[in-house]
Amino acid sequence: MIAGIVFSVLSSVCINWGNVVEKQAVDRLPPISARRSPHLIRTLLSSRHWMSGFVLTLVGLGLQVLALSRAPIPVVQSIFNAGIVILLIGSRVRLGERLRRTEIAGLAIVVAAVTSVTASLRGSDVVGNAGSLASIAIAAGPTLLVAFVVLRMRPHGRHSHPHSGIAYGVSSGLLYGLAALGTKGASTLIGRFGVVHGVPLIFSSIYPYLFAVFSVAGLVVYQTGLQRSRISVVGSMSDVIAGTYMVAVGTVVFGEPLPTDPVTLTLRLAGFAGVLVGSLVVAGGHLLPAGVGSASSWNEDFDLGENGVLVLPSEELDA
Repeated sequence: MIAGIVFSVLSSVCINWGNVVEKQAVDRLPPISARRSPHLIRTLLSSRHWMSGFVLTLVGLGLQVLALSRAPIPVVQSIFNAGIVILLIGSRVRLGERLRRTEIAGLAIVVAAVTSVTASLRGSDVVGNAGSLASIAIAAGPTLLVAFVVLRMRPHGRHSHPHSGIAYGVSSGLLYGLAALGTKGASTLIGRFGVVHGVPLIFSSIYPYLFAVFSVAGLVVYQTGLQRSRISVVGSMSDVIAGTYMVAVGTVVFGEPLPTDPVTLTLRLAGFAGVLVGSLVVAGGHLLPAGVGSASSWNEDFDLGENGVLVLPSEELDA
């Protein structure tokens, strides 16, 4: 269990800091659009800066596979979602994005929630090694439909960036959540057969290919959202949706029961709910009217300086 927690923390650091680096890169790239996926991918791959962030996220994903093989899904995902703290610090230090009081409050909730999850850990927690391609396929259909509908219903236009950012975050989060089912599937092979024998079995299974398909789809949506909105909106919303989806669906698909002890169960559920609420508070911080939650004004949150939101041509905004 301790090894799973350590891998979860390292995974969260790598993935969230990699996302900050990617955000820096896409702000300097030509306009990209989810509707022009081949052009988007070529543009991203041409940027060494973006590739450095992408490699960092790949390292984080490898660590996440190891984490899921050693700890239950709710524990891994709660710790991973707490990485929103890293995301917000990175957005402030590297991108110059301002933090509102509501976002700071959200971060405090997340820290308290992770403490609750940590207090609920027991060596007897069951790590699920069940799951099947059929159960993942049943989950995939409705998820893809919802992701598509949310993306199509996003607001358009220059003054809808925070709302549009949430739509991109929700849609990419659902796609990344599906990809995480492939990650968990791969981790079951590591859990059953060990690293040496499990890795070859992973590449002969369907799991890495499911992960690749849904990850690429999520990446296309996520990177478009990063260029059109703040990472504190898109990134935090994507993380919390992906984490919530993984816990809600993954624990069922892979047969991970909740703790039976009432105190442990309460701590676990309160911790996960706290991470969810705190992340939503952070993601929604930019939707507050002027003067609420921050000394800065509403217009300052839409500062279009070099660290602000990139405004695209109208035809690109409709893409």
